[in-house]
Amino acid sequence: MAYEALARKWRPKTFEEIVGQGHVTRALANAISSGKIHHAYLFSGTRGVGKTTFARILARALNCDKGPTPAPCLACPSCVEVGSGTDVQEIDGASNTGIDDIRSLRENAAYAPSRLRYKVYIIDEVHMLSKQAFNGLLKTLEEPPPRVVFVLATTEPNKIPDTILSRVQRFDFRMLTDTEVRGRLSEMARAEGIAAEEDALALLARYAFGSMRDGQSLFEQAAVSGGGSVTAALVEGMLGLVGVEAAIDLVSAAVLDGAGPALTRFAALLSRGADLKYLFLSLIDVLRDTAVLSFTGQEALLFRHSPASLDRMRELTARRNREEWMLLLDIAFRSERDVLATEFPHLGFELLLLRIANAGGLLSVGALEEGDALPAHATSAPVGRPAAPPVPPTAEVPRQREARIAPLPTPIGGTPPARSSRWGGAAPAAGKPEDSSSGASRTAKEDAGLWDAVRRTLEGKKKTVLLGLLSQMRGELREGEFVISCGHEMMLDRLKEKDKWEPLLAALEEAAGRPVPVRLSVSTEKKSPEPDAVAPGDAGLERKALEEPTVLEILRIFEGSMLVKVQPSPPAEVPRNGTEADEDTGEPEIPEAAEEAE
Repeated sequence: MAYEALARKWRPKTFEEIVGQGHVTRALANAISSGKIHHAYLFSGTRGVGKTTFARILARALNCDKGPTPAPCLACPSCVEVGSGTDVQEIDGASNTGIDDIRSLRENAAYAPSRLRYKVYIIDEVHMLSKQAFNGLLKTLEEPPPRVVFVLATTEPNKIPDTILSRVQRFDFRMLTDTEVRGRLSEMARAEGIAAEEDALALLARYAFGSMRDGQSLFEQAAVSGGGSVTAALVEGMLGLVGVEAAIDLVSAAVLDGAGPALTRFAALLSRGADLKYLFLSLIDVLRDTAVLSFTGQEALLFRHSPASLDRMRELTARRNREEWMLLLDIAFRSERDVLATEFPHLGFELLLLRIANAGGLLSVGALEEGDALPAHATSAPVGRPAAPPVPPTAEVPRQREARIAPLPTPIGGTPPARSSRWGGAAPAAGKPEDSSSGASRTAKEDAGLWDAVRRTLEGKKKTVLLGLLSQMRGELREGEFVISCGHEMMLDRLKEKDKWEPLLAALEEAAGRPVPVRLSVSTEKKSPEPDAVAPGDAGLERKALEEPTVLEILRIFEGSMLVKVQPSPPAEVPRNGTEADEDTGEPEIPEAAEEAE
């Protein structure tokens, strides 16, 4: 007899032999037992999960001499005939895509079964049918002849028209787990007399990617390559895999040592015959394990590791915080297309390693909240450059960060505007110390200090939204009460909300050392002097701006935004010779309003 592939030899013949599709098995077994057999079914799922096999078993269950029964005997002529007779036909949807093929199917379906109880049409890869073919199948699916059952199988159910989906019962076949695939492979190894290591079976199941047929094919290939013995080293060499230790070395080089060592180790792995696809998957696995271990601390959630590799994973995970490991995993996961779906996978993998090596210089969330300082591990200087001395953590750090803000532009013919502080208060001019004998200056200094202290307190409590509101306001002490002024009443109304008002009062009391009454005031005063004052005649600019379709569209798209300030464009310069502008220049255009949306 001709040799039969293990995937065909071990194809299930009853519902009990099917692995991992219990929801489909229970539903159809109950339907057969109760006699509620639908005339059309759709089986969808990835390759190798049992769609066509299940359709054949359904055909046997419907036509068995002892049935219909969910447990066909497999010995009667009806069970034997399934797959070889005329009453159960398997049609390849990829080869029979036209309307003529569907017409022939409809004509044959009109005749009664010749030998069996039911006529069963199994259309595989049904999504390959043309639009005309689907339309020709609609009426037959809706009102089929008696004793006719259609089973449609597809890997892409999204390509099937809704008119077809509404006429069938749909069952989604799920991908199999590694444990389910490994259990069947272990059973096959014992029955076939093949010596297989557990680590080898685990690798085969893992790289079957949820497909039983793929796992069985890989197992048969490994058994033939090993002469009846399957080892983990054999599977790694056959698939071009790299061991866990090699994957940890590559990740360690990219994360800890930099781009140069990472690229060197990558080239060494390629020279040993590593497959880029499986090397990428191994790198993802290591980054996934470090992220999971850093977040949960549970080693049971990790992939299979030897004691030595598990120790290395613990050591590697401790070198970075969990946010960084999550960022690195996200970078690698998003690089899948650059590595696996490109004509230059080698270059894509090197680009991934460069991204991982460069990730250490990115700002962390904590650094963004504190300022623009780099993470602790990113303070090392580039190659060939001396490292800058670390800045001591003193109270002057916020002022140093503020000093890095670019100065405001100087208006033409005027004096430079006062640079506003980080939270909206005007900063004192450099080189001009305040006169300690001036009571007004001292009062302004005390007000600014209290205002800044309130903001520092809220910053420490991570009140980001409240700080954003206060950045548009100004606070000062007036006759025993603290007056908060702003030119926009809507923003003051938002400040009165309970989740913002109570933290503000608490921060003010903490900064002043005593309860201080607060009054809100609507004021047109700017936070800092503007280069040009807006003329009274331009008071209607805000109304004109809100009539502009572009402004209205922006406010509609960015829900929650508001118009903060409207000012006219700078006036046109007068010619130096004093003559009027040329007549062909036309009438002067109305200055466009400049909007700032928050």
